[in-house]
Amino acid sequence: MGSVFSPKLKESGAAAKEAGIAEMRAAKEIGDKKVEEKMAHEGPIRLSAEGRSEGMFGKILGCEGMKERGVAKLKTAQSKIQ
Repeated sequence: MGSVFSPKLKESGAAAKEAGIAEMRAAKEIGDKKVEEKMAHEGPIRLSAEGRSEGMFGKILGCEGMKERGVAKLKTAQSKIQ
């Protein structure tokens, strides 16, 4: 199948992929900042519940970002309790 497509088409696809990945990373950084700000003002019980839920859904969906945020929320909740 690779011989059917021209090198320019392959390069274009690779460039589009890289641009998409960069855009997703930038969006994740913005989202992470918003979550960090929200976590600073949330109570430990709510953070703990959100952390468990988000972590579970991250595992089910195979989303590393959701798993990471779930863990971060759980750690923040634990630190607020202590």
